[in-house]
Amino acid sequence: MKVLNRAGALEQYGVSLPPDWKEVPVSNAKSGNYCQPRCDEATTEVAFGNPEQGTFQIIIIPTTKLLIAKKNPTLSDVGNSRSILDAISPAITGSVAIEDEDIVRIEDSARDDRLFYEYELVTPYAQTGAHNLAAVCTSMNYLVIATIAANDKQWSKSEMVLRKIIKSFKLINTEKS
Repeated sequence: MKVLNRAGALEQYGVSLPPDWKEVPVSNAKSGNYCQPRCDEATTEVAFGNPEQGTFQIIIIPTTKLLIAKKNPTLSDVGNSRSILDAISPAITGSVAIEDEDIVRIEDSARDDRLFYEYELVTPYAQTGAHNLAAVCTSMNYLVIATIAANDKQWSKSEMVLRKIIKSFKLINTEKS
């Protein structure tokens, strides 16, 4: 499992990626480097990809951007699964807000006693790719979004691998260690 974190702004998080997935550069505009350390926009933390299978990104959005004033809110404090999807869908797709017909599945799940919202979307006009999987949780004062994107060819060959990657995403509570 790759363990990643953002110097104190988030808890550590991890994801299991296949060995042939490589980190890909993230532009300053997407990474928020132009306004660090405290951007109030969605920023891409890190991205990995495999041209045959798809891309994986961690995107963070300050909860203040979603008008949540509470310090360290839970996911439920931020909203329900649908309201959060409506707010963050352009970050997942890289471009367009989702429509009802784009939603394949919305699910609540628990990972290590933490609530996650999981989404499966088919968004033919998305910049990231027509098939999108996402897992969302909160860490400190951020929404943390793990996203997988694939085009039709990648999805047809690698759907099970992509599902396994998104299910592996979790926050790592260093206080339990």
